[in-house]
Amino acid sequence: MSQRHGDASDYRRFPLPPEAATTRTLKPLVFDGLSVVYLAIPHRRYDAVKVEREMNGRIESIEVPTWTEDELIQISELGFPLLNVSPDITVSSRLARETQGSPHLMQEFCRNICYKSGFRDRSTVARTINPEFDYGIIFREVAGGLGKSIYDKLAGGPHQRADRLSRRLKNGKSADIYKVVLLALAHLKPGVETVEYEELRTALREVLDEDLPQAHEISRVLEQMARISALDESSVPVIDYKKEERKLHVTDPFFAFFLRWGGHVMD
Repeated sequence: MSQRHGDASDYRRFPLPPEAATTRTLKPLVFDGLSVVYLAIPHRRYDAVKVEREMNGRIESIEVPTWTEDELIQISELGFPLLNVSPDITVSSRLARETQGSPHLMQEFCRNICYKSGFRDRSTVARTINPEFDYGIIFREVAGGLGKSIYDKLAGGPHQRADRLSRRLKNGKSADIYKVVLLALAHLKPGVETVEYEELRTALREVLDEDLPQAHEISRVLEQMARISALDESSVPVIDYKKEERKLHVTDPFFAFFLRWGGHVMD
């Protein structure tokens, strides 16, 4: 966010505690010529205007796009030859499709597939990846190491004295409402995207073997999960829920990947 009529070169450091760094706090400084940059996940890029309408017309939104599949494939095309491994396009494309746009995940996949193929050092002999390689092994291992910690915190919900109601699942097991909601979300296998409330209710029907929780119960759980996610210091916020729009946003590529491939550690 920048002041259009001020001196664009006037950038000053302005340390503020997180609770004070709000749009209302910064507004008078912006009017005095301070240039401010807000980093926001896509669905919150206009929150500053919603808080202060006077910011309308004073904000320039600059989108930082996610990596494309072609860009992610370049990681394997540059990396595999360093070990004298041919970067087969079929292998590279398969890996890139599962990255959720994250170059870190692409690097993890490439490293793991080389390790499991026995390609740990550069060879004088050209090598290729086995076309029958079981990618699922890699994806499950990477997922287990990425999202289990925050998943457990979300599944545990907020601390409370009374035991929560246990609900029957179609797989014969049971879980409380927090875990049920996460299992339903995993059933959808979302990417880094927005999940409509009705989509989630449909998924709940797919995992539950009894009546659905009431709408207000689901909404309350989503609000609590978003709060836990935002306060967790060991992770960036992995989800965000906008109650007024009845939309859940999966904001973290690692957690989205965990939901797709971490089913083996969700029990």
